[in-house]
Amino acid sequence: MRKPETEPTRDEDPHPHEAGAGGSDALEDAAPEMTIETEGAAGPDAGAVGNSGERIRELEERLLRLAAEFDNYRKRRQREQEDLVRFCTEGLVGGLVPVLDALDRAIAAGEGTRDYQAFHDGVVLIHQQLAEVLQRHGVEREVPEGETFDPNRHEAVAAIPHEEVEEDHIVTVVEPGYVLNGRVVRPAKVVVSRGGTAAQAEDL
Repeated sequence: MRKPETEPTRDEDPHPHEAGAGGSDALEDAAPEMTIETEGAAGPDAGAVGNSGERIRELEERLLRLAAEFDNYRKRRQREQEDLVRFCTEGLVGGLVPVLDALDRAIAAGEGTRDYQAFHDGVVLIHQQLAEVLQRHGVEREVPEGETFDPNRHEAVAAIPHEEVEEDHIVTVVEPGYVLNGRVVRPAKVVVSRGGTAAQAEDL
């Protein structure tokens, strides 16, 4: 007897190879979508690089401008310092010019007169005028007679025994000293006492 032929069940796939082929087509269809997603993900990175390059160029230009501005500032300050050195005595010269004019007038007047007293008085006034000009510019005149000898401010031209002046004290001032704003411009030339008696001076 022949066995009855069995019919395929509904759950079984009568074309298994066709199903496999269909699966390959599905993967191929999904591949372009994955490629698009990859290209879309790379886009923002390229834009960020472009923005960074632009930012770098802006910073470089700003740095160049700052360097140019600083160079101009340096040159301007150098010119100002040079002018300060050249014209720092402008005020002093402006004050001395009238004194020079007064001396010119005194010389001209002395040539045509025999009045020596008037000439002397005129020279004294000029001397006072000059002293006032120097004082306005911070110059002080030092006549340290009787003071203790200070080698930082005085220059000893002689040392003599003296009965009335203590040792290492100034007996007399040969030339006055001058100080500019506390700094010694010229030390006073002085004679210093050694102490002792006048008899000792003969033995020296």
